[in-house]
Amino acid sequence: MELLKIVKKTSGLGELVIKPIEKRIAKELIVKNHYSHKWNDGGFGKYNFGIFKSSDEENCLGVAVYGYLKNPNARLFEHPNEKAWMSELNRMWISDELGKNAETVLIGASLKLIKKMDKDVVAVQSFADGRLGCGTIYKASNFKYFGYHNTLFLRNKRTGEVVHQQIFTNSTSTTGYLRANISYLLGDFETFSVKTYRYIYPLCKHFKFIKSKEQTYPEYEKGETPTQWVRNTTLIKDRCVKMVYELVSK
Repeated sequence: MELLKIVKKTSGLGELVIKPIEKRIAKELIVKNHYSHKWNDGGFGKYNFGIFKSSDEENCLGVAVYGYLKNPNARLFEHPNEKAWMSELNRMWISDELGKNAETVLIGASLKLIKKMDKDVVAVQSFADGRLGCGTIYKASNFKYFGYHNTLFLRNKRTGEVVHQQIFTNSTSTTGYLRANISYLLGDFETFSVKTYRYIYPLCKHFKFIKSKEQTYPEYEKGETPTQWVRNTTLIKDRCVKMVYELVSK
């Protein structure tokens, strides 16, 4: 791992080092410092990179986490290499000690390292959360822009916790489904939509994204829009009762 590192001299931040770090360390830093405080063990952390000051390579001041797409089997691109796959920049965090300017340094260097580490990774995808902005950092890092979609979130009015719509419809986790939907039926949540912007950085000239067409970069915007999520509460109640009965009967 130590051989795979990039040293970057900057005018404002001094000499910085970007190198692979252990998945365990990346997870700890993301859960502690990223605004979501969440980590997906199933998809995150295939490749993890830290950024350090060259004078102190033990103190990680930022991390970029690359993993798998949410639906790795989705047909999103064409490429002559049958083993080709597109990775996703799942999470990124930079310490205030370095500031936002270090984001482009970390992204640029980590993309170069991924290309060296895995020849089958032909592109990297990332999404900008409209609550924070429209992805200006990706424009600065020369990602291509492929439009946006609206994502539905729910905020617990008592705790302030924000969760994705999917947790209310995915019954893979029985306890998680029950907990979320019982709270929903009790009126604990307010619903809002957010623009989610898709950016892609091709690592190979043969990569061709086919899901949508490349677009001009969006005008700066950020925020959330209160919205209504119309659901059949009778069906939700019936489903919850059935799941509780199945749990008790085991």
